[in-house]
Amino acid sequence: MASTSRVDIVVIFLCFILVCNNLVEANWGLSTKEVSEFKKQLINLKKLAIKSIQIGDGEIYDCIDFYKQPGFTHPFWRNTTFEMKQRLFVEGMRTNDIGFKGVGCPHGTVPIRRVNEDDLIRAKILSNIHPSNLNDEPGHHYAILRTKAYPERKLDGIESYISLLNTTGIIGSQYRAFQLTISNGLDSISAGFTVNPLLFKDNKTRLFTHLTIDGSTQCFNQDCPGYVQISSEIPLGWTFISTDGKNYSEKLRISKEISDKPNSTEFLWTLYMTEQNSIIGFWPPTLFGKLSEFGNQANWGGEVYSPLDQPSPPMGTGILPHTGSWDTEYSALSWWIACAYENTKFNFVNPIDTELYASDPQTYNIVDVGYHDDDWKRLILYDGPGGIKGA
Repeated sequence: MASTSRVDIVVIFLCFILVCNNLVEANWGLSTKEVSEFKKQLINLKKLAIKSIQIGDGEIYDCIDFYKQPGFTHPFWRNTTFEMKQRLFVEGMRTNDIGFKGVGCPHGTVPIRRVNEDDLIRAKILSNIHPSNLNDEPGHHYAILRTKAYPERKLDGIESYISLLNTTGIIGSQYRAFQLTISNGLDSISAGFTVNPLLFKDNKTRLFTHLTIDGSTQCFNQDCPGYVQISSEIPLGWTFISTDGKNYSEKLRISKEISDKPNSTEFLWTLYMTEQNSIIGFWPPTLFGKLSEFGNQANWGGEVYSPLDQPSPPMGTGILPHTGSWDTEYSALSWWIACAYENTKFNFVNPIDTELYASDPQTYNIVDVGYHDDDWKRLILYDGPGGIKGA
């Protein structure tokens, strides 16, 4: 047993070196020293914590002074005025009816999920598994609505309500994600709700974000350099207790937050949540290449991954939706689907230039109901039983 433990320690140490090297190679606009500082802050959050909150089975969120969170080590934020940071701070102190609900972190702090070296290793492994785009890579299965390829399209944002179904039977490195994604070229931002044992070490439904830069560099949640947490009550990685149906969905939006300076074109990519569009956090546009200006494509729907030697898990309830035979109570779904095109001045409208894509329609299918009514607006259902092995 002692020998095995030493081997495990060596493997973890070598993997951690690989994580560090990957961060240096994909430097996110940071110097080697800045990357090292960001990494150290991530795994030593408890030293910065004004308060620590334990949730459930040992999960810890550290309450960090808003101005001292790791994301501010990025040069973009160092070159940002104090007045702008102060405006963001005021926005973040608004309360919501989910998350910590006003009884968590002290005023002036934001909750950040505590991670350690093992968590960074897991995220690195998942980055190697996770596709950088919607390629038909072995083990990955999709059921999505997406905008058609159109190079001249310019998107300022996307939104939808997304199911909070808690899919069962997901083990090991398998995962399930219900998400929305805005992209341009090889850059993308995704947000949604996932069951991902490799990333979170449990089978709970959690809020997550995922960034891809230049098709090769990837990161999840707070591990992305430059990400600044704004919400004082809804942290990335937060767990949701979920059941079926429309009433158990949450609204997400990814869009530009334009500077309030007159005639300014400066903006931040922003994650919003809840019907009130509460801001969760920001990403600097300088992290990206083409996405530093605008989005070009979008998609909404479900993704499942499983190693080739294991049967793939259900996407949601496991009930395959069919055109003319579907029920919002028994399928994963997204509704209120909308885009903000450049010429709509941040008015979110029903996207008309879309198509369906199901990589394995006999196992995971998607139905586009269209504009259902004024309550649901644009509605899609995606689900399936899984069971695919070796593909």
